[in-house]
Amino acid sequence: MSQDVLQADHLQVAFDTENGELICVDDVSFSVASGKNVALVGESGCGKSVTSLSILHLLGKHGKITGGTVRFQGRDITHLPEREMDHIRGAEISIIFQEPMTSLNPVLTIQYQMEEILRLHTGNSGQENHKEVQRLLTLVGIPNPERVLKGYPHELSGGMRQRVMIAMSLACKPKLIIADEPTTALDVTIQAQILALIKSLHEQTGTSLLLITHDMGVVAEMADEVVVMYAGQVVERADVFELFDHHRHPYTEGLMQSIPQLDGDVSVPLTPIPGMVPSLREMGTGCRFAPRCKYAAPECSARAPALVEVKPGHYVRCHKYGEEGNADG
Repeated sequence: MSQDVLQADHLQVAFDTENGELICVDDVSFSVASGKNVALVGESGCGKSVTSLSILHLLGKHGKITGGTVRFQGRDITHLPEREMDHIRGAEISIIFQEPMTSLNPVLTIQYQMEEILRLHTGNSGQENHKEVQRLLTLVGIPNPERVLKGYPHELSGGMRQRVMIAMSLACKPKLIIADEPTTALDVTIQAQILALIKSLHEQTGTSLLLITHDMGVVAEMADEVVVMYAGQVVERADVFELFDHHRHPYTEGLMQSIPQLDGDVSVPLTPIPGMVPSLREMGTGCRFAPRCKYAAPECSARAPALVEVKPGHYVRCHKYGEEGNADG
């Protein structure tokens, strides 16, 4: 059985606002095994990115973990001092952000920014670092790496900038890479290239991957396990084949029905999920998906369901399965 590189247990994240503390991630549990690809999936605003940023302590001055634990390679890093997190970020856990133009410093060369990671986390000489960044750019499919290294971010296309970010994420041979919607700002053709590159590198290096996405097509192509989030909570969690073949939660069902089918009848419209994700201040006391759920019963609005294990490794947060499974934790 694979050892877990990352384990989040009952994670809760809150932000300080003018109107008090606002909980945006609530009771989130999942793990990423060594060498595996786990996808966090859901609509915008469901808490995926905040969950990933909390792992790296990148919530800003107003955000904080207020409950649960995050363990990395068996070590509790939930409230690790910033100085110690500096040794983990970029070296043992790296992240690929949505928009590389805002992640790369516009006034520094690509070479400086890539070599800086190696200067901070390795004892290599400047010449060794230079050779390594050339190798990394070649690895991610960038031709003429020396020319790219001398340039600045604005001189590269969006796809090239994202390849640079992927190369930087691999620089210190991390145990875990977090890819936060890594193709959002790219056109469709480049998206496919970047996803294929990430998948290939994941398979080559054996690095564990936590993929943040809203695209179930991407999940089907890349993930080993899937964690479906809605309104700050995990509503379903399972192996990717189990989830696609035997999904149980009505929200997961809605996500599946919104995937275009290449061999389907083009005259049949996609089925959207009605309504909107609720505001964090309007969660109510019952199931958070109840206002949008076509199966909702009176108890759904009255009482919040627990996350239960409906079969080994398959967890669902729904009253329909409350009697069948065993509560998770």
